[in-house]
Formats: sequence, C-alpha cells, structure tokens
Amino acid sequence: MEQTTWLKYIKRSVLVAAVFLLQFIFADHLRLFGVAPNFAFCFVLTISFLKKAKFSFYTALILGVLLDSVSGRLFGTYTVFFMLVAFGIREFYHSAFSENFVIEALYGLLVCFLYSVSYAFFISLYRGQFLTLISQTAWIEFLYNFIIFLAMLFVQTKHNQKHRSVFRL
Repeated sequence: MEQTTWLKYIKRSVLVAAVFLLQFIFADHLRLFGVAPNFAFCFVLTISFLKKAKFSFYTALILGVLLDSVSGRLFGTYTVFFMLVAFGIREFYHSAFSENFVIEALYGLLVCFLYSVSYAFFISLYRGQFLTLISQTAWIEFLYNFIIFLAMLFVQTKHNQKHRSVFRL
C-alpha cells in the first residue's frame, strides 16, 4: 500500500512538471494573434473538477508559484488566480453537481472568461487601456484557454470512463 501511495505522488509530480514545462517551453511557440495559451491554468481548472481537493490545491499552489517565478510579472498573481479557481470549483461545483460534462464545460467557460477579464483588468492597472486589452487580447485568450480546457476535460472524462468498473459502487 505504501509503495502505491509513493508511486501515485511520483506520477502526479511528473504530471505537474510536464505541464509546467509545456507552458514554459512550448506556449510561446503556439501564439495565436499574439496570445499564448495558458496550459497551467487549463490543467488546474481540469484537475479541480476531480474530487481530489488536496491534489487540486497543491497543483494550483505549485504551478502558480512556478509561473510567478518565471513570468516577470507581479509575484503572486498566478498563485492567487489558480488557488481561487481550485477553491471556487471545489466549493461551488462539487457542492451542487457531480460529474456532468456539460455543467463542467459551462463552469469552465465561466471561469475562463472571468480569468481573462480579471487578468486584463489587473494588467490595465499598470498600463491602462482596459477596453483595448479586452478587445485585442482577452477574448482571444478566453477562447484559446477554453478550447484547451475542453480538450483536457474530454481526455479526463474518457480516461475516467475507461477505468470505471462494474463492481465498484
């Protein structure tokens, strides 16, 4: 049993490291209209729909701190956003619904929209031009992140259905 627990933690650590490397190395090469996708945000959002609250909080904290350390922006913004996503999904989604792909997609749509708008708002506090940021980058970031989130959610849903047992209740 102990070996299985350690193996689970190692797999999760490797997965988080892979997502960070994907974000850090490949996201800039996948720019669309000048906007890079945020794989780490989409991963935290997808993991938050799982019923493992500790893993989603740890993932949000670790990926947030890692992205804050390499982004060059105000330290703590990614960490706060990611922790709010993990906490919000846990409190609002899991208390009302359970494993419904359509509802998860709608929650993801809302969270991606709020993430893009709030990030544009915080950037506009330093640069100004909130409406310009919304019209030029935030909506593209919203769509890009939502499409990536849907792909991750679909893979997670298919994986969970594949490993479901008839004998497990």
